[in-house]
Amino acid sequence: MKQKMGEKGFTLLELLVAIGIAAFVVGAASMTVITMMRLTPRTNNWAIALRQVQNAGYWISRDVMMSDTVTPGTGDTFLTLIVPYESGVNIDKKEIVYYFGKLDGELNSERWLIRTDSTGGLTPIAKYIYEPIQYDPPDPAKPYTLTFTITATLGNTDVNRAEVIRQYEATQRVPASAPAP
Repeated sequence: MKQKMGEKGFTLLELLVAIGIAAFVVGAASMTVITMMRLTPRTNNWAIALRQVQNAGYWISRDVMMSDTVTPGTGDTFLTLIVPYESGVNIDKKEIVYYFGKLDGELNSERWLIRTDSTGGLTPIAKYIYEPIQYDPPDPAKPYTLTFTITATLGNTDVNRAEVIRQYEATQRVPASAPAP
């Protein structure tokens, strides 16, 4: 539009509309930023907890599949397995024990899920698993299957608290002396 002589600037109505639109955009953007700032710690904690649960599920399932004997425990030592392994020309058996404990030299109070075996190996598996791992009762239709639930919790306030719960089912290889199902 061509400006006439003596006309300068915007009308009051144009300025009010522009201020209203700008306020709406700034308000929406600030709410998005605030939401992202709140969700980011929770999302990060959820991702860490998920990885810990997956790692524990992987190791326990792997060892149960290779084992001859599975003995669920109670308390901090919650699972004992007897696994055959090759030592030279012989097939020996090693005992694998899963328990909760602190790592040597660790000053904070975090408990780890730790895997040890009778050949001297010690592997920290997962952190942030505070509740005991729950086992379902054995199913007579699946005598060599261990079903267990792992829960990891991370964060200490409602704003950043994340909890991940996963159920796993690991089928033990059938020992040679067992009857066919």
